[in-house]
Amino acid sequence: MPEQTAGEQAVAPKHTGIAYTTCRWVVAVILVQYGFAKVFGAQFTVLDSELDKPMGTVSGFWLTWYYFGYSPIFGNMLALLQIGLGLASAFRRTALLGAAGAAPLLAGISVLNLSYRIALDALLISLIGAGCAGYVLWGHRRRLAAVFWHEQNPGAGRPRWVSVVPLALLLVLPASCSYYIANYNNRLPTPLDGTWDVTAGAFQPEGLPGPVERVYFEHNRAYQVVLRSEHTWQRHHFEVDPAASTITIWQTWLSKGEQLLSGRYVLTGDRLAITATDTTSGRPLLWELRKRATSGSVSSEN
Repeated sequence: MPEQTAGEQAVAPKHTGIAYTTCRWVVAVILVQYGFAKVFGAQFTVLDSELDKPMGTVSGFWLTWYYFGYSPIFGNMLALLQIGLGLASAFRRTALLGAAGAAPLLAGISVLNLSYRIALDALLISLIGAGCAGYVLWGHRRRLAAVFWHEQNPGAGRPRWVSVVPLALLLVLPASCSYYIANYNNRLPTPLDGTWDVTAGAFQPEGLPGPVERVYFEHNRAYQVVLRSEHTWQRHHFEVDPAASTITIWQTWLSKGEQLLSGRYVLTGDRLAITATDTTSGRPLLWELRKRATSGSVSSEN
């Protein structure tokens, strides 16, 4: 058996001891159990009664379950990943590989369980698994430090600004772009933003089964208005001029297309009155709306 050099001895992992072995097997059992639970349908299955609820009334647990279970491809790929990492954790030779994947995976599951109020026992299991995976990584800390830190070329001799300037650009440019998109592209606040119930007046663009019952002037989508009739939703383009109290609605969001409505509005508290012309029919329209208490929420009505 060849002798180890001093450098190899310095980074040799400590994969002996009861605690290390126990942690490897705890991670293996948890991940393999998670994986097979998805394969056989013990996880990511949704009740028909939950599917029949409006999204705004669904709990975080069922919302998460439905999201992850929506695509069988995603669920099965995640199951295979968990089983693979679990098996890797079971063998000493591949324990580092298994722990390197298991630690962030189980930590993410723990955050998900906590944030979406998944069952307490599920949170405890994921926390135990993440802690055990972290302990396995701790046993390899010298090797990890050597690979990810000590053996990296620090760029000795280069001016400090050579590293600082790219880092600053990396932070400033994406942050500026994201801020612009969120506040000047996705959002263009208007006085009408929110969800409104129609209390008087019949406006029925082509394609709706009946007159509009609810109007959503979307705060998080500039120029977008959604008209609802029964279980049909139509997305359109709208613009308002607060100074002149005018409103116009077009057929197609952003590209406008055919004009559907043009007129003036009066906003008084949670009441909105629109005096306009239904340009598709040429008839005058007096549209009265009342703002819903929770703006932007989805009704619990069917």
